[in-house]
Amino acid sequence: MRNYAERPQNAPTEDGGREGFAVARRQHETWRRTFDVAKLRPSSSRRVSRLQAKHAEELELNGIAQRAGGPGRSDNVPFTVVEEKEGALRQRFILWTHEANDAIEADGYEAQVPLKHVSTYLDAVHAECGSTRDLRCGFYGVEVPRGARDAFRFQDDAGDWWELTRLPMGHTCAPELMHTLTSTIAGHPDFVKTVHAVPAAVTVHTWVDNVRYAGSRKDVLEASRKVDELAARSKVTWKDADTRTASTRYEFIGVDWDHQSGKVGISARLSKKLARDLVEVRKGAMSASGLETLGGRLLHASAIVGVFVGEFYFALKFLRRLTNALNRGEKAVDQTVRLSGSVQRLLDGWVRAVLEKRRMPVAARVPSLTVFVDASLEGWGGVLVDVATNAIEVLGSRWSRKEKGLHINELEALAFELCVSAVPDKYAGGTVTVVVDNTTVQGVARKGACLRSQTLNDAVVNGLTRLRHMNISLSVRWVKSAGNPADLPSRVPLSAISDKNVADMALAVRQFLTGDMGLVV
Repeated sequence: MRNYAERPQNAPTEDGGREGFAVARRQHETWRRTFDVAKLRPSSSRRVSRLQAKHAEELELNGIAQRAGGPGRSDNVPFTVVEEKEGALRQRFILWTHEANDAIEADGYEAQVPLKHVSTYLDAVHAECGSTRDLRCGFYGVEVPRGARDAFRFQDDAGDWWELTRLPMGHTCAPELMHTLTSTIAGHPDFVKTVHAVPAAVTVHTWVDNVRYAGSRKDVLEASRKVDELAARSKVTWKDADTRTASTRYEFIGVDWDHQSGKVGISARLSKKLARDLVEVRKGAMSASGLETLGGRLLHASAIVGVFVGEFYFALKFLRRLTNALNRGEKAVDQTVRLSGSVQRLLDGWVRAVLEKRRMPVAARVPSLTVFVDASLEGWGGVLVDVATNAIEVLGSRWSRKEKGLHINELEALAFELCVSAVPDKYAGGTVTVVVDNTTVQGVARKGACLRSQTLNDAVVNGLTRLRHMNISLSVRWVKSAGNPADLPSRVPLSAISDKNVADMALAVRQFLTGDMGLVV
């Protein structure tokens, strides 16, 4: 990406993905914020932090940094950390652009990186197989536009100034930019044109610079072939250790996936880290940052193997208080924290609980459907959304002359019956959430009867009976009329609904499912 205003070759466009144009616009806006901050004068009075000259020269040798034409932001903090990667220790460079981060966040920026709780990914183990990808250079694979490099300057201990040419860890926008790039290269349908997307039957999970595909062997192999071709055209390389073909056993996001048995466990790397943490806990003291990291690992591991964290309530409370103290600046990250006997025993028991459980079978997720219902004086409309795949089906038709004479509440009830009757048989035994913008229909559906109107009662009861015969568990929710995607098909013929209209409906569905619409339950 040479200029923040240029569109990368494989960037999403308005006809790409359900929200492709919005993604491209968001990425453009994120880079703009970085450009604006690069023009600000540093106001920090803190002492300049410097990197060892030999490390700066190594960054230059690897094409990550270059010598700057003059002084830059004195508030940027360059440093290196030692981490374990693939069984060996390595040094990672981080540039903490703390003052720039504060300015960007004060401007209203909030990263949009949809990383979900690990439990939401586990049911993919029931697919036939999976395949993973990991970007070789990670954050360093994203070139910093020339006009923004002033924001990434730092000084070495010889007094020379440098600027990064590649996106560093430590910048507030970096995770979102990296996640967007990875999702685009991975062929995620939300980020690319249909022609570049992986097969619809494949589940795609992106985790910053890591990707996992799950599905049938045929579909996963096709997805792998397609994404590798797209990566080659974009001059992006994957790590050699990735599972290049479909596999039934691999590790991803700290989880050991076993598709043959339908079980998941803690990855070998996470298990090793927890075992080392256990040794430190038994010494009776740890650094504040070490305890904070341990808490994150324990919560992650507990969700994988099904350990009930409530059994370790007081240990969790202790870790939460510690994290709050770190956030308020009341404790330093390298400060040693003495563990009381009770906390030590609880943390010891918690670590042992997740390490001893090893593997856990994952219950197959029941088929789930969300049905949006609406009626107008012209007709009825419905939008059926498969919760697992986000696939959308739009329904609707015009009222007959007789039906047009009914009260609007009765028309809403008829729309409820018609939409529920359209639920496919494959959802039998599953769950259906019906979303309406009419409180009368919502109340009748929950009570199961209406004494005020026979027409309204019969329509809702017929719909409920249909679901009962299919052994479907029903929940009914309310949404504001302005946010109901079924409104349009209730007012216009289906033939008049354009692809853009469908994209707008998909956006409304996404907003509802993520709680961005002021939903009232």
